[in-house]
Amino acid sequence: MPGFNKTSVGDRSPFGQNEYRRSTSDLKYDSFTVAASTVRSQTIDGVAGQKILQPGTVLAKITSGGEAGKVGPFVTGATDVADGRQTLANIVGVNDTFLPWQLAERDVEVAVCYEGTLVQAWCIEYAGNLAATTEGALSNTTAAACFGAGAATKSVSLLFK
Repeated sequence: MPGFNKTSVGDRSPFGQNEYRRSTSDLKYDSFTVAASTVRSQTIDGVAGQKILQPGTVLAKITSGGEAGKVGPFVTGATDVADGRQTLANIVGVNDTFLPWQLAERDVEVAVCYEGTLVQAWCIEYAGNLAATTEGALSNTTAAACFGAGAATKSVSLLFK
């Protein structure tokens, strides 16, 4: 007879893939390698060292140090980030690849949206210093840097609604 026995492990913290766009129409992508060392570690269900990179996270090029040439999450307001990820002109676009665990083991290639229309409130940027980095909705300052001809970076043309 069929049955269900609930395990004694307990509930797990739910997480899933972030959606940052309403449509996949007219979007353009490029490929980059994310430096695993730039994604903050989290403790999920008591397990430390988990690294999750959500789609919709703004990525910036690393211009100095051992990870130069790769990308990592853009960090706004950081005074202790000196590898280029804190500079608006180094933004390459918005991450499209969901990485729920891979960055805990290695650097990973991702698709990055550099042209299209996205939902600003659904996009993510890191804020604060490295020791206390938090994720939050994309700020107006960062969104303005990613828009059209006035963009701080000439290779990105994202419109936010």
